[in-house]
Amino acid sequence: MSKKRFDNAIKSISEDSYQQVKHEKLKISFKYIDWESADFFIHGLSKKYYQLLFEAFDAIQMATVYEIKEQTHQRLNPKFINWKGDSTITQSSFPDKIKNSLIPQCGNDENELQKQFEAMTRDSFELRVAKNYGRIHGFIFDTTFHIVWFDPGHNLFPGSNQGKANKTKLPEEIGKVKPFCPEEFNRLKDKNISLYNQNQELIQENKELIELLDKKTLPGT
Repeated sequence: MSKKRFDNAIKSISEDSYQQVKHEKLKISFKYIDWESADFFIHGLSKKYYQLLFEAFDAIQMATVYEIKEQTHQRLNPKFINWKGDSTITQSSFPDKIKNSLIPQCGNDENELQKQFEAMTRDSFELRVAKNYGRIHGFIFDTTFHIVWFDPGHNLFPGSNQGKANKTKLPEEIGKVKPFCPEEFNRLKDKNISLYNQNQELIQENKELIELLDKKTLPGT
């Protein structure tokens, strides 16, 4: 796509265009998911979380552009992400990889890239997975909600306590299921072997004690 055509695509998401698409159902895109940040993750959580997450995906696809932008959807409880107007936010914008993806259309002009990036992500929202199960962060472009971060720990807006910002939570602090990996498998395997050997020793000790007890309780002994 040429730079001119891309400019036109950005400009098409104007108020006039919004009036035309506001009642259309949203689509979901995973194109811009950020897998690199330690603060936003999706692994090591409970079965219930994943069930609710997929229910949230269904809810997003049933929602309209209007319901998200006007923040009226009850199930998803959308909230506009004000990158510069919230003192508790932990990030200044979505990852640079989204901006860099615009280079083919905008070239390497940093000012032009930033301008188009801000226009593209201006409708940034957080959506609720479920009550007490964290949020999904992303942006609406045209009629698509682009998911960027999964945030079960509320790490984009951790809040504050007595004027001090709360620290962000790591996966192990909220995770319910340890992620599978070869190291974890080997650890559990070794632990199982150790427990088996201990059990065999206890069985043998118990057998010897029973034999000794039988000898002590035999008539005439």
